[in-house]
This record gives sequence, structure tokens and C-alpha cells, in this order.
Amino acid sequence: TRSFFKLWVAQVVSSLGDWIGIIAILAIAARVSGGSGAAVSLVMVARVVPGFFLATLGGVIVDRFDRRRVMVACDFGRAGLLALLPFVDSLVGLVIVSFLLEILSLLWGPAKDASIPNLVDAKQLTSANSLGLFAAFGTFPLASLAFALLSYAAVWLSGFSAFASLDVDREFLALWVDGLTFLVSALIIFRLPIPRTTRRQGERVDFVDAALSFYGH
Repeated sequence: TRSFFKLWVAQVVSSLGDWIGIIAILAIAARVSGGSGAAVSLVMVARVVPGFFLATLGGVIVDRFDRRRVMVACDFGRAGLLALLPFVDSLVGLVIVSFLLEILSLLWGPAKDASIPNLVDAKQLTSANSLGLFAAFGTFPLASLAFALLSYAAVWLSGFSAFASLDVDREFLALWVDGLTFLVSALIIFRLPIPRTTRRQGERVDFVDAALSFYGH
């Protein structure tokens, strides 16, 4: 459906930006810690640990609010955090921001998953969620390529006096691009016709079936 396609495009855009942001944050962690592997691992832990403890709670919270507004708020929140992140020059600051980014992602994901049954027919749910898996994980190679290209873009932009004063590097540029992707996602989702509750009581997304379908089993 047209509405699902827009939601999927929003997920592709935000996932692409999110992967770029993760790579940039890890690069910043390595730089501010002098290349310490422990520091990089600590930042990764801040992105992974919340999912083990708060994933279920995120779904419960989302069910109590308008899902479209939750996604838009989370996108704006992540964009704001990323806009501030280039000015964070300490490992503690990186860990805190990474943790907050993951919390917002844990709210955005369930809101998106719960919205899909309102945008497609029941027989299309497995295909829809397979596309969602592709958007979430298939964009990583593109993000890696984009991060490499941003290195060249940062060198080019540093030749302009307006950007030279900001000390633009690839991490700085990557984080701002990441923030922009979340704003684009928010603008797309803001106009989607997503009701507050699912239209079919008791209908759930079978994540396992979607994963198996995605990998062709």
C-alpha cells in the first residue's frame, strides 16, 4: 500500500542514518580515548544493553500513546541528540548520548511494528515485515560506503571558510547527516494515517516467520 511504502521509506532512511551514526560514534570513541578498545566496547554496550532490559517495556509504553506521534517525537529526539554529539569530547558524554539514542530507538521500533497491521492486509504482514528486516539490516553496507564518502566530503568542505571554523571532519559530517535522516523520517511519518490502536484485536506480527521469509527458508 502507498502508506506502508512511505513508512518503509522512512525506516530505510532512518536505518541508513542510524548505521552511519553508530560508525561515527565508535570512531569518535576511539579518538577521544586514544584508540582504546575498552572505550569503544563501552560505547557499544551502551547501545546494546538497553535492548535486553527495556525492549518489552518499550512496547508497553507505545501501546498507551499515539504511535505516529511516538515515532515523530523519537525521530526529533534522536536528531537533537545527534546535533549535540559533535560537541561532546568525553567518553562519558558519548556513553550517555548513545544510551539515550538507544532508548528512543527502542520506542520507535515497537511503534513502527504496531503500525504495520493498520497499513497492510493480514496476508501481507509477513512480506511487510521481511521488507522491514531488509530496511533495518540491509542498509549497513550502504552506510559503510556513505561514511567513507563523507571522509572525502569533509576534506572538500574544510576548504570553505564557513566550515573550516567549525572544524568539520567525517564524524562531524556523519552525525549531522544522521540527524537529517531522522528529520526526513519524521516528516514522512507525520502525515501517515496511523490510528492509535490496531484495527484487528489480537493480531500480532510473527517475527520468526518474517525472518525465515526474509532469508528464503
